[in-house]
Amino acid sequence: MKLLLGVLIISIAALAQADVVEVQKCTAGPLPSSVDVAGCKATPCDLPKGQDASVLVDFTATQQLTSLKPQVRASLPGGLTVPFVLPVDRQNACDWLVGGQCPVSRDEDVTYELRLPVLASYPSLSLTVELQLLDQSGAVVVCFQVPANVV
Repeated sequence: MKLLLGVLIISIAALAQADVVEVQKCTAGPLPSSVDVAGCKATPCDLPKGQDASVLVDFTATQQLTSLKPQVRASLPGGLTVPFVLPVDRQNACDWLVGGQCPVSRDEDVTYELRLPVLASYPSLSLTVELQLLDQSGAVVVCFQVPANVV
């Protein structure tokens, strides 16, 4: 019975980690502890048109955070990088913390959910998505880049 329970626990842990992808470091800010892009097991991640891409970002706060602001950029082929403006209801990352809220205490484990709209009118292309979470003073709390395809 103990062996069966052990196998079950390991299986559940493996399923929970199934969509965690390797991401690239930005020039500013530390990497999060993990990034889970729904439906993506390896990069580049497919971002289906007409749907929101769901990204869970896990990190540990290194200081108290009274506010968090997501800043998203898309780097396109040819070296062009453009800001991606999130809808107004998604511009305060404190409203998108999973099981938590601001203020966030120092050393607190945090999960932020980025819901990135991928409009049906977007062209099909390859790009790199960068997310920075900025604190109350505008400093980068975490930052990562992930290769993706709009499909």
